[in-house]
Amino acid sequence: MTSKQHQPERDQRHPGRRLPSECASTPCREMEKPARAAWPDHSIMGEICDALARTMSNKGIGKQRRLVEFKDGCRYGKFGKTKAYELIAQQRIRAYKMGGKTMIDLDSVDEFHASLPRVESRTS
Repeated sequence: MTSKQHQPERDQRHPGRRLPSECASTPCREMEKPARAAWPDHSIMGEICDALARTMSNKGIGKQRRLVEFKDGCRYGKFGKTKAYELIAQQRIRAYKMGGKTMIDLDSVDEFHASLPRVESRTS
């Protein structure tokens, strides 16, 4: 007489998928995946880019463009996407297409901020 080994139950709708009760006793594919590395905080992105640009220029490699994705460029420049598109159309900031993504040049955002008029306080 041959004894059958215990066959784990399978989900009827998806035959290759394990049932939750089976996952408790054996490791699932989802449990084996390594955790995603956390991305650095966007508030320090500008500082990182500045440090990289300084390092490159100190080594004589040349000026490195600081390009970031559109939403990160808006966050860096402290303006919304509508204002960003206006500034791009007016050629006050530079943007480039890389595949389907719009990349904003952070140096042009810095130049734009430097060109803004200073507010004079009214002292009587």
